[in-house]
Amino acid sequence: MGSPIFLLINLLMDPDVSKKVVLQMAWSQVKAIGIGKVLAALLSALTVGVSSFIRIPQIRKLLVKSESDRITVANGLSLKSLSLETLNNLIHVSFNSQHNIPFIQYGESLLLGIQNAIIILLTKFYRMREKEEIEDLSKLTFEDKLKALSNGLIEPIAIMIGSVIFFTKIAPSSLISVLEILNIPISILAKIPQIQQNYKLKTVKHLSDIVLKANVLGSGIRVYTSFTDYKTKASKNKTTVDEQILLAGYSTSFILNSILLGQSIFYDKLGKKSLRDEIEKKEEEVKKHL
Repeated sequence: MGSPIFLLINLLMDPDVSKKVVLQMAWSQVKAIGIGKVLAALLSALTVGVSSFIRIPQIRKLLVKSESDRITVANGLSLKSLSLETLNNLIHVSFNSQHNIPFIQYGESLLLGIQNAIIILLTKFYRMREKEEIEDLSKLTFEDKLKALSNGLIEPIAIMIGSVIFFTKIAPSSLISVLEILNIPISILAKIPQIQQNYKLKTVKHLSDIVLKANVLGSGIRVYTSFTDYKTKASKNKTTVDEQILLAGYSTSFILNSILLGQSIFYDKLGKKSLRDEIEKKEEEVKKHL
């Protein structure tokens, strides 16, 4: 049987079918299912779709401009935060998969985890380039480039592969459930190093503003969809432990992502104020000499 959405589109495109009648039928179905549940499903699908490329702006920051700019971005990122967040994504995917929760409810964690892994490898690479532990790839042949990359990044790649195998094939479901409960403290631990790094540098220019805003929006959507699932199960007197765990985790993630976005806004205003003060100071100096 085809997807209801595609069936609706086909009916709307059929010239022999009244579009008004089709829309009235669709609206009746939406009301029967529940507007909140339908909205939650649509938002979940949207979140998974957007997550497939949402970290691209951050990856681009590590790939565009000069090498010195890339190294600056790499030094501004917290590997502790990235590693813990990626571990959290892996645990979250394993937990949902083991409990047969629809992919649409957690798909973004898988996609974000893959993108985080790319960011981690790029960050490690440019930090090693700064220390000249890896040769300048532009001066090497293709085979030498592969050799230099494999030698320099073999450790983080091996850790990533080993972690995936352990959590998806070896770790018992009881352990995964316990770690999912620890999703909240892990989420807190994952964000704190980056928040501290931003505070130390007094800037968030090394982070993508688009990603920061998307993280807040995405975690906010997940709070809503998880709460909707919780209410639906609770109304049917079903066990809601899993939904409560997920809701608590997403709520914590929303708060911490909001703090990171708040830092971006604050330091951006602070930087503009410093720039204005510097310009005014120079203008005063010029006036004194006139």
